[in-house]
Amino acid sequence: MPKVKDVMDWVDAYAPFRFSAGWDRCGLQVGDPEAELSRLLVALDPGSTTLGEALSLKCQCVVTHHPLIFQPLESVRADVFPGKLIMTAVREGISLICAHTNLDAARAGTNEQLARVFALQGVTPLEIDAAWQDEPRYAGMGCVGELPAEMSLDGLASFAAAAMGGGAVRVVGEPGRSVRRVAVCTGSGGGLLDAVITGRADVYITGDVKYHDAMRAEEHGLAVIDIGHFSSERVVLQPLAEYLRSRAVGQEAGLEVFVARREKDPLRIVGSAVEPLSP
Repeated sequence: MPKVKDVMDWVDAYAPFRFSAGWDRCGLQVGDPEAELSRLLVALDPGSTTLGEALSLKCQCVVTHHPLIFQPLESVRADVFPGKLIMTAVREGISLICAHTNLDAARAGTNEQLARVFALQGVTPLEIDAAWQDEPRYAGMGCVGELPAEMSLDGLASFAAAAMGGGAVRVVGEPGRSVRRVAVCTGSGGGLLDAVITGRADVYITGDVKYHDAMRAEEHGLAVIDIGHFSSERVVLQPLAEYLRSRAVGQEAGLEVFVARREKDPLRIVGSAVEPLSP
């Protein structure tokens, strides 16, 4: 039977923890590396919904993209987040592993998986950390490539909305403008906006676009499609789960791997688009 430390090694082989940003909190956050497990859940967030699903599936370990523990803790209390989730995990014997910016930066990580959704060709990174540029597993932060054929901006936005599950997307740019060169960054992409502008992309697909970033993109003639933080990153869960299954099978480890089904985007949109008010 595999141990938590084995899963750590497998995750590290897929998305090396050394690629994590210096400010990040990746790795084993809660649990015993020597604990044995037979069931594993892969999820985006280590929230109460995910822990509840792990309990219902009798999983002893959860691998998430986002960290549960990020800021230094002043206390761990059963009535306050994140202490209540930490205590639940410890009480129920559930180990929590986080693969955050290392998964963003790795080949076959979040950004490359999103690029595959749009069948981008000739993909190159938007930003490279010189310390890792020669590492075969390193892909850099964000990426840019070309669509197989030119599309209208709203045509691409409609495709993006459908590919992300049918929800609404936010768009910067004229509906009929033609786009082909596409930059992508999963999660919150504002930090890479300058690199996208420099890279002369036609359109930037990302999440969590702020108002002033949208204005700046518009002034630079850059179209933007905001597909949401949640949707942009969930694309990596199935590939990561399949990889962990393959490692378990290869070592005859007898591990069942599940992808979280209950978690959802905490943000929802109410109402429909309206015409702007007259001055």
